Amino acid sequence: MAWLIVAVCSYILLAVTSLIDKILLSGPLSNPKLYAFYVGILSSFAFLVPLSALFAPGILISLGGDPYQVWSVPGWNLLLIGMASGAAQIYGSFFYLAALQRLEASRAVPIIGCLVPVFGFFLTAAVSGGTAVLGTRELAGFILLIAGGWLIMARGVSIKDGGLHYVLQASFLFALAVILSKLVYLEAPFVNGFPLMALGSVFAALTFLFSGTVRKTVFGHHSIDKNSRPNLLFFCGQIMGAAAFLLQSFSVSLAPQASVPVINAMAGVQYIFLFLFSMLASFFFPGKIKEATDTNSIIQKALAISLIMAGLAIFALN
Repeated sequence: MAWLIVAVCSYILLAVTSLIDKILLSGPLSNPKLYAFYVGILSSFAFLVPLSALFAPGILISLGGDPYQVWSVPGWNLLLIGMASGAAQIYGSFFYLAALQRLEASRAVPIIGCLVPVFGFFLTAAVSGGTAVLGTRELAGFILLIAGGWLIMARGVSIKDGGLHYVLQASFLFALAVILSKLVYLEAPFVNGFPLMALGSVFAALTFLFSGTVRKTVFGHHSIDKNSRPNLLFFCGQIMGAAAFLLQSFSVSLAPQASVPVINAMAGVQYIFLFLFSMLASFFFPGKIKEATDTNSIIQKALAISLIMAGLAIFALN
């Protein structure tokens, strides 16, 4: 069950990234298009994966890759699916950031976290022709993970300020990105397929340059506030986010096709650590990060953690 361990590690890193995103979106980098642009452009560093074939072919072989195939031209079908996956991830990030900016994180994040695996479940069944579905026991674990992920952060289902369409679009695109990436990994090993998705992310990011605000901020010199450009905290967050995305993609490549939605449903693991990290960060950023620590909230989160642990146990013992 290596895919399960790798996925858990990715969500721990994503918890830190989410916390940094919230801090930056409430201050220096408040434009979701600009933020998504920088995130997508930094995806170009994923091309270091095939470059490593020149210097460490043994490592690539141990990860299931072929240093010679990395440099081969993929078929058009595989190329388009890989690029579509990367593009869906970046556009999903934009809608996620827009939702996070307009709604309380404690409402937007768990709703998206619950909808993504649901979309993923039906998309997986659709693309596999109904052959890649969870068994009864796995389905029970899947539901426990979703329920725990909702309970640990949810404070109701109220969606205000026109945020519903951002939540739905982010959820669908995140699910689509993962499902398409699995189709790539069914045809190519991880180190051969991952750069295709990075290419799609970069192209998607470049489309944000159609926004005048993004262009002025990226290429401007004097008229734009320097605080709206990436800072050290942003780059630290993106390094951890890139590592998380790499690990999550690797877990998708390892997991059976039917279990891919489960990786999305494991977002509750991210929320556990986000809760813990938020409590710690609230001491350093009291005006930007708040975390409820009353008795009812603690009981709610303890129950949620129990559900998530039970769901993980089902898959770990399967």
